[in-house]
Amino acid sequence: MMRLLIGWWMAPLLFAAAASDSEATRRLIHCLETQQRQCLTIELKTAATRTSVEYLSAAAEAYLILGRNREAVSAIDAAAAQKPGDFDLLMQQGRTYQRCGNQVPAIQSFLLAAKAKQPSSEVFYNLGLSFFLLHEYERGGKHFDHAVQLDPKNGKAEFMLGVIDIMKESNESGAKVHLARALELEPDNPHYLLHYGVLLVRANETVQAVDVLERAVKADGANPLARFHLGRVRMLMNDLPGARKELEAAVRLRPQLARAHYQLAAVYRSLGETEKAKAAIQQFLKFKNLDADTEVVDGPPAYAFRESAAK
Repeated sequence: MMRLLIGWWMAPLLFAAAASDSEATRRLIHCLETQQRQCLTIELKTAATRTSVEYLSAAAEAYLILGRNREAVSAIDAAAAQKPGDFDLLMQQGRTYQRCGNQVPAIQSFLLAAKAKQPSSEVFYNLGLSFFLLHEYERGGKHFDHAVQLDPKNGKAEFMLGVIDIMKESNESGAKVHLARALELEPDNPHYLLHYGVLLVRANETVQAVDVLERAVKADGANPLARFHLGRVRMLMNDLPGARKELEAAVRLRPQLARAHYQLAAVYRSLGETEKAKAAIQQFLKFKNLDADTEVVDGPPAYAFRESAAK
C-alpha cells in the first residue's frame, strides 16, 4: 500500500519534470534557430537540471555556438549514453568531437554510427574530414572518394577531394575538376567559389577568376578573403580602381588582414597616393604577426578551409 501511495505522489512530479524539459527544449531550439547568443546563454542557465535526450542534444549544439566546447562534449556524451547505438546521436557526437578538435574519438563515433546503420555518404564524408584534420590526407581522400561513390551529389566530399589534390600532390588540374563538380551541385556556395577562383588565378585564367570571385563576393559579401582575392586579381589585370575598392573592403571587414594592407599599399603607390601607401604599410607592419590564418599570398587555396572547417 505504501509503495502504491509513493507511486501516486511521484507520478505528477515526474510528469512535471518531463514537461519542464520539453518546454525548455522548445525554447532552446528556438534560440538555435535564431542563432541569438544571448538567448542561448539565458536558456542554458538551467541546463544542469535537464536530463532528456532531446534537451541534451540541443544543448550540445548551443554550447558549440558559444564556444563552450567542454560542456558541448559533456552534453552530447550524456545524450548518447541514454540511447546507445542511436545513429543520429552517434553522428552528432562525432561532429561535436570533430568541431572541438578531438578527431580520434570523433572517428570512433562515426565508425559506431556506421555499424548502427547502413554506412552512408555522410558517414564517410565525416570520417574523411576527421582524417583530413589529422593531416592524414591519403586516408581522408579514400573516405571522401567513397562518400562520392555512395552519393555523386555529395558536393562537400567533391570539394574536399579538390583540397586534398592541392595539399597532397599540388595537382591543380585534378583540384579544378573536383571543385567544378562541387560548384555544379552548389553553384552559389561562397566557399567553393573562393577556392575555385584562387585556383583559376594560379592557373593564370584571370578573366574567369574575376567572374568566379565576383560570384563569391555576391554570395558572401562579408567574407574578407573573397574581397582580398578579388582585389588581387584585379591588380593583376591592372584594374587599380577595382583593386582598391575590394582591398579597402577587405581591411574594413578584417583590419588585421595584414596582406590586404600590403597589397593596398602597392595600389596606392601606383595611383600616386603616397601618404595612403605609407599608412597602409604601417598597418601591414602592425598586423603582420596577427594574421588569422597562415596562407602565404601565393600559396595554395586550402587556407580558407582552415577558417571554415568548424562551421
